[in-house]
Amino acid sequence: MSELPDDFAETLARVLEPGHHEAAANVIEAATLLDDEALRRFLELFAARIRISSALVTYEELHGFLRVAGRASAP
Repeated sequence: MSELPDDFAETLARVLEPGHHEAAANVIEAATLLDDEALRRFLELFAARIRISSALVTYEELHGFLRVAGRASAP
């Protein structure tokens, strides 16, 4: 896997709702603990949301993606 670009944090901050960056970072960190399939699902949901709307992504949306992705990997 390649490294993240140097401006990754700044790029991510541009799509997240202001004032919720720390909470969003916690959700993203939790997503990295998912198994590969669930992490893929989380990232797909996040990417799809960015593609369909120019509105900033909220913490609640990210948390919802995490819940859905976690359920997808549950036995």
